[in-house]
Amino acid sequence: MLDDLHLFIEIARRKSMSQTAKDLSLNLSTLSRRIQSLEEKLGNPLLQRTARGIVLTAKGEQLYNKLAEQVLTLNTHLNQLNSPTLEASDFYLLCPQNIIAGPLMPALNAFSANNLALNLHIYPSNTNSQLSQKRFDLAIRVGEQQDSSYFQKRLGNIAIKFVVKHQAPLSRLVLPYAESQLPTGLLKLLKKEYAHISFCFDITIAKNMVESGYGVGLLPMSEIDSITHKNQFSYIASPIAIPTRPVYALWPHSNKPSATAEQLITLIHDITTQTPSLQGKIVALN
Repeated sequence: MLDDLHLFIEIARRKSMSQTAKDLSLNLSTLSRRIQSLEEKLGNPLLQRTARGIVLTAKGEQLYNKLAEQVLTLNTHLNQLNSPTLEASDFYLLCPQNIIAGPLMPALNAFSANNLALNLHIYPSNTNSQLSQKRFDLAIRVGEQQDSSYFQKRLGNIAIKFVVKHQAPLSRLVLPYAESQLPTGLLKLLKKEYAHISFCFDITIAKNMVESGYGVGLLPMSEIDSITHKNQFSYIASPIAIPTRPVYALWPHSNKPSATAEQLITLIHDITTQTPSLQGKIVALN
């Protein structure tokens, strides 16, 4: 029954039966059958399927609120005991390459020095699909998170601005973001304003292109802050207001991160609170 309770809680967290089946590598019909069996044992329906996804019944809401944390924590401990290949000496970190190799590198260095027995596994990417495809103890993500199946803590904010080097062509734009990451209608306006748009899906490469004088760049403050000779650059007004992008720490299984993950979160949070470019501030260029 504990396994079925765990499945119910994972569904309740995701609000999706199909996404839960995918994340847990289960057949959808098997998952549905297990939940039905749990409901029969408890004598009450726990879930309702709607056009917008899964909704908890009153009994389901009560069960989730009372047992979710305990069941998730117990399941984590059981997995650790039953998985000899997943040693406690391994720590898996997912993070955007540009900020972990940039402003957050001191936090990673301090964490490494304080945990010499750990084998670090670092995956430098901001791709959200990795969360369901890789094991991780902690993930640092920039941008609003759509997957509610992981627990998260907001660490900071990063403003985004158009910036260009003096004398660089103003007719060429470098975009390191997909259209889905931009405010609605912005790309359409930019295509009218710029004769040439280069799409570069790596922020550090985009920053290097802008720094070389290739053209205008849409860059986060975390990258603009690392530009040398900032007085050679200027900001350009955006045709649409661009909101800041939040920085989150995410972790699985329990509403509290592991002690090791909490240590790294604290180190990162210490840096973000002391770094204006990671707190939504605009970096001065003079």
